[in-house]
Amino acid sequence: MTDEMTAQARAILATNRYAVLGTATPAGEPWVSPVYFVNLGLSTLLWLSRPSARHSELIAENHQIAVTVFDSTVPMGGATAFYARATAGLCPDNDLATQLEAFSTQSVAEGFPAWRLDQVTGDAALRLYRAEITEAWFLPAEEGPERRIQILL
Repeated sequence: MTDEMTAQARAILATNRYAVLGTATPAGEPWVSPVYFVNLGLSTLLWLSRPSARHSELIAENHQIAVTVFDSTVPMGGATAFYARATAGLCPDNDLATQLEAFSTQSVAEGFPAWRLDQVTGDAALRLYRAEITEAWFLPAEEGPERRIQILL
């Protein structure tokens, strides 16, 4: 993968706010969900979800997920995309403050209020989730459908 393609993959993550998470039961029954996300480079995605959401329940059962991020507004044949396999789960307590701050910084930049720890702990409805990317690919528009190029992490 060229530096230019790595830069394009980073740009996809920086300019699109929704990722599609692919989850599955331990038996393989699939489920997909769009989530508002914040990325930490090419290696980590963060999002807020209810633990009772179907994708959250499936992540609790099976931590292996798939992710795709793309701009759905471009004409046919013009889409670029970021694909990944990841291990996902609740953000661990020892990383929660730092990673919530990273999530909050992005949401504040987009005009939303800052997130506080009490909004994602205790009796709060939402929790911060984290996906650690294990493999990633970039789909360049000029290569045609399903011509993914692996990204070195």
